[in-house]
Amino acid sequence: MSKPAGFVHPGREICRNVWNDWKSHPSHKRCLIMEDLIAKLHPHEKKILLVLSKLNIATPLDISKESGLSLDAVNKAGQWASIKGLLKIEKERKRRVELTEEGQRYVEEGLPEKRLLLMVKDGKKHVNEIRKQIANANIAIAWAKRKGWIKIENGVIEITEKGIKACKQIGEDEKALRDRKGSERVLKELEHRNLVKIIEGGRSLFMLTDSGKNIVKNISVSEEEEIGQITPDIIKSGAWKKKKLREYDILMPAPKIYVAKLHPYIQFLNNVRMKLISLGFKEVSGPFVELEFWNCDALFMPQDHPARSIHDMLRVKRPARGAVKDKNLLERVRLTHENGWITGSSGWGYFDVNKSIELVMRSQTTAVSARTLSKLKGGPAKFFTIDRVFRPDIVDANHLFEFHQAEGIVIGKNLTFRHLLGFLEVFGKEIAGAEKIRFRPGYFPFTEPSVEMDCMVNGKWLEVAGAGIFRPEVVMPLGIKERVLAWGIGITRFAMIKLKISDLRTLFTKDIDYLRDASMVI
Repeated sequence: MSKPAGFVHPGREICRNVWNDWKSHPSHKRCLIMEDLIAKLHPHEKKILLVLSKLNIATPLDISKESGLSLDAVNKAGQWASIKGLLKIEKERKRRVELTEEGQRYVEEGLPEKRLLLMVKDGKKHVNEIRKQIANANIAIAWAKRKGWIKIENGVIEITEKGIKACKQIGEDEKALRDRKGSERVLKELEHRNLVKIIEGGRSLFMLTDSGKNIVKNISVSEEEEIGQITPDIIKSGAWKKKKLREYDILMPAPKIYVAKLHPYIQFLNNVRMKLISLGFKEVSGPFVELEFWNCDALFMPQDHPARSIHDMLRVKRPARGAVKDKNLLERVRLTHENGWITGSSGWGYFDVNKSIELVMRSQTTAVSARTLSKLKGGPAKFFTIDRVFRPDIVDANHLFEFHQAEGIVIGKNLTFRHLLGFLEVFGKEIAGAEKIRFRPGYFPFTEPSVEMDCMVNGKWLEVAGAGIFRPEVVMPLGIKERVLAWGIGITRFAMIKLKISDLRTLFTKDIDYLRDASMVI
């Protein structure tokens, strides 16, 4: 008997409906997802999950011992299993504080600023007297002044009301140093002073998630039966025909690739160098350890200038003095300071050659400009330097003992102040990326007239550069007859804006996570 068109046997229809209902049931879907996930697990992941099913919580080292996998293999496979939601990795942090050699000495002797305080509590004392009695007097004075314990006038130290109170108390930093514990702020300050080492330690803890606990019941490790990578040997031997090929999830995120690159701050400085070179400047350099002659005297800074005190320059102990090789140049500078020589100036009325040959850590890169001019036979020429300078300071988010300065000079016969302003404007736009520029009158010991430039960056006015025309008292003793335009730039401030950082110390960081994630500087 023939069946009408479109006829479906009722029994078959019932079976089909049952099959479709079963396929769409959540439990079946979960089953399929689980099978698919297990099929794509690496044998190392399976081993880790099985170990955790027995240990519950374990460190990578525990898992390595239990599974026979290397520690590196455990960490890698653990990360992948974590991405798949099968296990959770928690960081258990531990921190300990250790005294440095200097910190141990201060525990026994007392902080240098506290010892200084005890010396001046009964009366004023001169800086030179303090330096004879305290080995690290510069540090003591800097910190006592920073804490508001003392005031200094004409080289004489006097205790303040705050200092008198401090004499009777044990400070937070003293307690923290003694007990090796304290507030985060105090410990960080002690660390910056190199008195303690804060050692961050910890370990990773692996544990199964709910998904991992469900899946681990259905997996077994069978590395011998799976092939994770096809090699020429496997193809030649035909072994791939007898074994199962491990499945791959092409939608899983790939691991990050950390390419080699320069430190962001170095990239920034190199970019500034290239822009200055493109403007026709030639780079020059000078020594970090410098004679006071080049650092100050050749720039016509009076020998009693406040910036030449122990608070603004780091002095070298051994050797304490050097020598100026060009005796004729030394004589011309001496006469310029004493009576103006042939410059038309009256000078400062005095000059001490012994002070001129004292060695200091270079406090300004203008010393490089002075050295460059002394070797120059004539213009026109354009030079610049980007290098480190050193000044005593309290290390914090805005201050360092060493930082970079950028300075330059332009030498030519018919140069004017207008040329200087024009160059500064080009610099502000080309290098600083300034939206607007404004100029203000300024003062520097070695230039006249002098100017300061502000740039508007990201809607804010920033003091960016100081500049001027070198005075005759500077250029004539150096043998230069042409006019010299000079400028100096706060290069670190630019860098902080460009790199979008708020802590100056980040410019020199060795934090590998920050360096890996930092954008390339263009």
